[in-house]
Amino acid sequence: MTDRVPIFVELCAGTAALSLRLEHPRARPPVSRMGAKTGYADVILRCMGLRPGQGAESYLWCEPDAGVRLLLHAYRDRELATAAADIIRGWADEEPRALWERLRAEGPAVCPPVDAREVARWSLLATWAFRRGFPESGPCGPSRWSDGEWVTLSGEVGKRKAVGPATIAPKYNQCDPLPATIADDARAIDPPQLPPGVVVYIDPPYLDTTGYAHAFPRSEWIPVVRQWQEAGAMVVVSEAEPIPELMADGWHAVRIDGERRGQKRTFSKQQAEWLTMSEPPRWRPSVQMGLWSRGSDSGATCGNT
Repeated sequence: MTDRVPIFVELCAGTAALSLRLEHPRARPPVSRMGAKTGYADVILRCMGLRPGQGAESYLWCEPDAGVRLLLHAYRDRELATAAADIIRGWADEEPRALWERLRAEGPAVCPPVDAREVARWSLLATWAFRRGFPESGPCGPSRWSDGEWVTLSGEVGKRKAVGPATIAPKYNQCDPLPATIADDARAIDPPQLPPGVVVYIDPPYLDTTGYAHAFPRSEWIPVVRQWQEAGAMVVVSEAEPIPELMADGWHAVRIDGERRGQKRTFSKQQAEWLTMSEPPRWRPSVQMGLWSRGSDSGATCGNT
């Protein structure tokens, strides 16, 4: 008897970091992107009552960005992913800044159609365009080059060498192709009555922070998540605060920023990380009391609930 999730949904999928980790315990997106939940994937799954590697019978990813959708298509098509990786390897001997300029000059990513070279082009440009404080990656984003020197995510110039094609290419095909359906607009989906065990996750643009290229304000995504809850799914929302409108409906909140794995947010104004859940969390991080605190005075508890 399988314990795979019947359907796992990401309504603002981005690089689908949670789906990858659900499918394989060590899988990570091959491309970094602002706001990706790679460092929080394990703790979010745990709060959902899931575990890395548990898998799902099917996935649904909604993502409006054409370049990111190209990457998502590569997750479900081994032949496409392998071809894109081979193309990226073929660029390894080119001068990085010249390669950046040549690929960028071809314009914004196009999807559809789904083409291996376009997957490769977007992947490389997304890696080389990701900059602190900017909402866009890929051909529309600012370069990570400054006077010929590589710029790190924290804004340091010339402190590290550029991440090259030889580093990016092996990150493809980390797990078997995922059985996924891909859509471009979460608002266009009318969920049917769902079987037990369906989980829906949304990582929308955070309120009063750097936005994404495609607007999806809180006033529009809250009705979407309520619709999925009414259809029978457990719904989990990431934000920098509990969502007041959902908390008023009896939803549950859990703070998780202390559980982030990997590099901490050192350059982001947004440090708090909350989940707002339609069902009680299956696990909560431990509450750390101050050195002189007394549990009976502070109301804090040690251990997980």
